[in-house]
Amino acid sequence: MTISRRSFLSATASIASAGALAATLSSLALAAAPKFGTQVPGLYRFSVGDIEVTAILDGHLGLNPSLVVGFDQQVAQETLRQNFQSPNTEDMSISVNGYLINTGNKLVVVDTGTADLMGPTLGRFHQNLKAAGYNAADVDAVVLTHLHIDHVGGLVSKAGERLFPNAEFIVNEDEYNFWHNDGTRSRFPKELQHFVDLAQTVSKPYENRRTLISKDGEFIKGLDAVALPGHTPGHMGIRIHSNNEEVLIWGDTINSSALQFANPDWTIVYDIDQEMARQTRRNILDRVSADRTPVIGIHHDFPGLGHVRKIGDAYAYHEASWQHTL
Repeated sequence: MTISRRSFLSATASIASAGALAATLSSLALAAAPKFGTQVPGLYRFSVGDIEVTAILDGHLGLNPSLVVGFDQQVAQETLRQNFQSPNTEDMSISVNGYLINTGNKLVVVDTGTADLMGPTLGRFHQNLKAAGYNAADVDAVVLTHLHIDHVGGLVSKAGERLFPNAEFIVNEDEYNFWHNDGTRSRFPKELQHFVDLAQTVSKPYENRRTLISKDGEFIKGLDAVALPGHTPGHMGIRIHSNNEEVLIWGDTINSSALQFANPDWTIVYDIDQEMARQTRRNILDRVSADRTPVIGIHHDFPGLGHVRKIGDAYAYHEASWQHTL
């Protein structure tokens, strides 16, 4: 509805009439509605040209300061205050997001969440996928930014069956080879060796529909691979582009949007190559801030879409405004 002088005057007359009714209703005692105590399904849709993207929330993880390499308590508290967040660094959390991309010809999932592998605050990807109106059997391709547990957990059932029965499994070639190399397991401390086991377990059911990406560029119409190594050897982003619009899904380039934009040299213990991860992050931050390219982060606060602005030697993150129409 477009507001005109006539519609405005008509509305104000209605409001005046409603005032008398409101006075009457206010004298009635109404029963309090029960509280739900839970959040609504984590879903949000936006468009990139002719491509429709649905953000799907898997849940959230706690972020302990011990996981942040370079962490400084005083700096962190001030950073959180500047971002209008609680300065309690013992109560930080990050989202775990996945995405469904409808190119018009294909349905493509990017990262699948955790299933029930990481606790009760996670594992909602598949139920939220259904709430969004999609069936996992209709998905044509599942693209993995990398093979960490919180990105691949939703690939298979407890029985080891494919949860995307008709989907092509797409991942960077260096990423796949790293996790399937006989020597990789010994590179991890004992408590993290299950990362290797899981990467192999979830990959195996898809081996007859596997595509390994060896270079940057378009692999599905409207989707380009972008190498972003460091967090893992074959960590990659996916550039969505259509009708002169673009968005970059950059995986785990940023793990904490509250901390790492302002402190881009802080890394995460799960960055396999700390220095490469740091340099990759700075390079892509410079690029997207200069080009004004919107970004999507798997661990950005849901729904994960925003813009980056450079401020001196650091950066600021601005969440994208709500898309009222697609």
